[in-house]
Amino acid sequence: MDKIMTIELHKVTATEALVDNLIGRIREGEFGPGTKMPSEQSLLKDYDISRLTLREALARLAALGVIEVKHGKGAFVNGSVSIAALDKVLIPMFPELNRDRMHELIEARNLIEAEMAAKVALRRTEDDIRRLELLLEYDEVQISGPEIFADRDYEFHLAISEMAGNDFFHSMYQALSSQIRFFLVQYANSITDWQEALKRHRPILDAIKAKDSEKAHRLARDHARICASFIKEYKTGSPGEPHI
Repeated sequence: MDKIMTIELHKVTATEALVDNLIGRIREGEFGPGTKMPSEQSLLKDYDISRLTLREALARLAALGVIEVKHGKGAFVNGSVSIAALDKVLIPMFPELNRDRMHELIEARNLIEAEMAAKVALRRTEDDIRRLELLLEYDEVQISGPEIFADRDYEFHLAISEMAGNDFFHSMYQALSSQIRFFLVQYANSITDWQEALKRHRPILDAIKAKDSEKAHRLARDHARICASFIKEYKTGSPGEPHI
């Protein structure tokens, strides 16, 4: 029987524990600078974790510059990573629902996602459109829980950040991955129609398809705010008019 790795999870989240463990394996030389990390399926089997947790951890490592994720090729340890510096890596997380921090997160998302959507509208390719279309296809068998819905929602916005063609935008968005996914899980738990929720991205995609940069910017700017209005812990007004 294959041995499944276990990680001490008390006092930290599963994502934090996984990031620490992977950094340890890199620091010890198991995955050297410039080498390819094990596949997603291999890591899922090794750690017996959810795909969402794995992707959060990889996004965090990418945002910290420890690894580089290449679409369609996998994750690679950064060739210039300083093994000695890995002990000093600080991993800020978003541990609990907090009114002020959630408001700041929504504001940050709106600003970043608006600029990314505007850029993609000006430079998108037909392959980009097909990729985004697939991410908005709803399958109730595949999307079977709030975390899976959150993963799909995040993938749509992450794809846009990659298509924007600005490595700083992409890294900034990845750096917010844990916080954004936390928000999206709260959102998914607060609604009953995930198919309709996925459709809320459609106007943004339509503006990108039409190469309407201004409209894509406007729609993406308000997207997180509108989603927040459905979160039960924060909603005190009608949808679209959140009081958080």
